[in-house]
Amino acid sequence: MQNTKDFLLELGQLKLDHVAQLSVSFGNLPKSDYLDGDYRLRRYSHFNFSENVLKKMPAKAFEQSTDFNDFQGNVERKYEEIEQNIIASEAFVEMFSRFKDITNLDDGANIEVHQIRIIAKGEKSSQVTPEGVHQDGYQRIGIFVIDGNNIIGGELNIHTQKHAAPFIKHKFDQGEFVVLNDEHFWHSAEDIRSAGPGGANMDVFVLTA
Repeated sequence: MQNTKDFLLELGQLKLDHVAQLSVSFGNLPKSDYLDGDYRLRRYSHFNFSENVLKKMPAKAFEQSTDFNDFQGNVERKYEEIEQNIIASEAFVEMFSRFKDITNLDDGANIEVHQIRIIAKGEKSSQVTPEGVHQDGYQRIGIFVIDGNNIIGGELNIHTQKHAAPFIKHKFDQGEFVVLNDEHFWHSAEDIRSAGPGGANMDVFVLTA
């Protein structure tokens, strides 16, 4: 894997027709029995990405150290895999291709991906990042916001230090993304709440390597 010292951060935008392809599958995300399982719905898979082709790797549990996640650190979490029709789409491949090119990943690198829907109900707010300002323990991370439906809040924050004010604060939406060096920056997000009657949710893919 190539050194990340020359890569810091880049903002971008997915093709809008690809955003539409990806958005439909978020309605199928299951709940889980974990601490955030009733309002942060999730699927999780990992892939080898070589010559612009995705090869799905065998299912595995997801676990982070408490050094990086004091909310659910050292907990082995098992999630259902991302649906095959999404994996096979050009839209899904575009995310991986943009992530690989921006971060200078070697061809044939392994990339993990989380598909997450954060739900807000009524006047109660929901935490997008229960860990607060944090790093994820990887070298590279990409946050692709597919949709923010009927929400107040949800801005993503990028910080130079854990206790520093964000130097980027932006409400990403409709395929906007940030790819960053996880060893160099910290990130967080504002809580979300419903902007009015009906469902309210924020839909995100997170890629890590």
